Amino acid sequence: MLEYGVLNHAGISVITGEVGCGKTTLIHRLLDQLSDTHTVALLSNIQQGRGDLLSWVLMGFGEPFADKSHVELFAQLQSFFISEYSKGRRVVLIIDEAQNLSTDMLEELRMLSNINAGKDQLLQLILVGQPELKGVLNKPELLQLAQRVGSDFHLTPLNKEEVHAYIDTRLAIAGCRRRVFTDRAIDLVAEQSRGVPRVINIIADTALVYAFSGEELVVGIETIRNVVRDKTEFGVFGLASDDGAAPPLRPMPDTGIDAFADNSTRRPDRDKRNDDQSHGDTREPLSSTPPRDAPSPRDDAPAPTVAPREVRVVAAAADVKMPAARKLEGDTQLATPRVQNVKEESSVSGIVIVATDAKISPEASIRSAGDGRAIVFVAVGAAPEATAIAKKAGAVVAEGPERSFTPAGRARNAGYRQLKEIAPHLQYVQFIDSDCALDPDWISTAERFMARRPEVSIVEGAMVMQGRGNSGAHRKHPDDEGEVQCVKSTDALIRVDSFEAAGGFRGDLVTAETADLCVRLRRRGARIWRLDDDMTLCRAPSRSLGGWWANKISHGFDSAYSASLHGGPPERLGVADMALAVIWGFAFPVGVIIAALLGALIANMFAPLTPTILVVVGILGFGAAIYLLRIFLTAMRRGPFKLSSWPLAFSTVIGRSPEFLGVCGAWFRGKR
Repeated sequence: MLEYGVLNHAGISVITGEVGCGKTTLIHRLLDQLSDTHTVALLSNIQQGRGDLLSWVLMGFGEPFADKSHVELFAQLQSFFISEYSKGRRVVLIIDEAQNLSTDMLEELRMLSNINAGKDQLLQLILVGQPELKGVLNKPELLQLAQRVGSDFHLTPLNKEEVHAYIDTRLAIAGCRRRVFTDRAIDLVAEQSRGVPRVINIIADTALVYAFSGEELVVGIETIRNVVRDKTEFGVFGLASDDGAAPPLRPMPDTGIDAFADNSTRRPDRDKRNDDQSHGDTREPLSSTPPRDAPSPRDDAPAPTVAPREVRVVAAAADVKMPAARKLEGDTQLATPRVQNVKEESSVSGIVIVATDAKISPEASIRSAGDGRAIVFVAVGAAPEATAIAKKAGAVVAEGPERSFTPAGRARNAGYRQLKEIAPHLQYVQFIDSDCALDPDWISTAERFMARRPEVSIVEGAMVMQGRGNSGAHRKHPDDEGEVQCVKSTDALIRVDSFEAAGGFRGDLVTAETADLCVRLRRRGARIWRLDDDMTLCRAPSRSLGGWWANKISHGFDSAYSASLHGGPPERLGVADMALAVIWGFAFPVGVIIAALLGALIANMFAPLTPTILVVVGILGFGAAIYLLRIFLTAMRRGPFKLSSWPLAFSTVIGRSPEFLGVCGAWFRGKR
């Protein structure tokens, strides 16, 4: 409307808005856009009793005004307008804080707007002020002025959706490439600021300082509460004391925490169903159990009641031994699991099953989750067959418009959001890969441990790797119970309030999203724990040479990628494995080869009677002996009398070469 008024030569334009809603910012935006074809004056401190209006206007245009009568000032101003018009320039007068003008001043401005050259007006007037300016202009004595207003609009505070977009835009312009504020934190900013941009800036900027001093990567709702409390009790908040100073915000449905899949993943049919179940704009809360960074219901308000909804959960299969893969070939290939309807409050833990391999059926994982728990299936990338199997097995499938979630962190967040929608009361969430099955006793064991240790945010158990054929099973990490830096796998039970306070998984990471979450939680004071109890039964890696080689490359990539994220002290995540891959996968073998070549060259020059091949074989044999010694020492550490120790030791030592290739992949193409 402002551009319309200027471009279409509207005589008078009026802009009103609440304090701090961006009127002056809008005016300066207009000044930046106007070309040299306009001569503009901006006056912002005119009030009755502070001098003659015409003197202010001449001063604004840089014209002399001292020691002149009112008639001389008017004549000089008229000559200035005509002179600018003859040069092909439009004259624009902008008066900020125009609500301070008296009725006589406004009437005098109307007289100035009457100055014209034939049919063309020589002056365009823009009045900017607070809402009371509208009341002033509607006075009967200013009717002629009001009739000359060709463009007007009112700036209102932002609603919640606009506050989200506003903060995201400011962060993006500042160069931020990730989400910094959680959704619930922004909702609280919108509530406490009443949508006033100036107050939003104050709260958000201060919250960034608080989060920086606390070494937090995400600004959560607790940080916003601290800022508001400090501003209210010890500082100046900048809001009018009466609640009517700004109109109420339009409600926005709670869409979960930030860093999760964007709102486009909300399915229209589900949104419509939620709207039908609610009345008007009232939305059912996502969680009846407040997270750690939320206020206690006892201190703030009665706990919200959540109408129980029926969710489908899958009964445990007692005979599940392995999540075997099979293809979807009609419905006859799928055994229909036993499904029952239970109230969602029947369990405090929910299950998110993540499919990273589209060829593996998730049915065994779903059936192993047990009875009475909400189960969500989400695929990383396109997995139509696995998705169909999951639906038939009774799991709720997290889907988005793009029909796939990548990277894995984004998929896990999307699965969690879907889980919270169907079971908002959950206290814990168990993430599990689709190629694993949960141990029947794991969830209850982990829940009891987490109830006893509220400082623990993530707990994992032992992974039992099922061998192929008759090779049996072995535990992946049986002897490292206790507090750890981060979990070794992507399967773990996570406390919901800690998960939300940390902002969930980072959706921009290629891998290592679980290790990154552990590091961020530890920085917030949480603890990560590993129990000696069996957690999952998983498919053992392929024993083919190609499968082994690919797994080692993947391990090297993960190590180097983790080091790029948190390789500095005190975490030094992935640094040791990356260094071992570089030393024993590249530096040492290349050094041995170079030494063999140099030895042959030196022997040829200084001892021509010595067979060159013996020198080369000797040096290469020395290098091989070093590798054999490392294999022996590794097996001794694992237990020399365990049959699995020797092949694992051999795989660990010799596998450093493909791991080095994975490290190179992370170094040179990890960002992609």
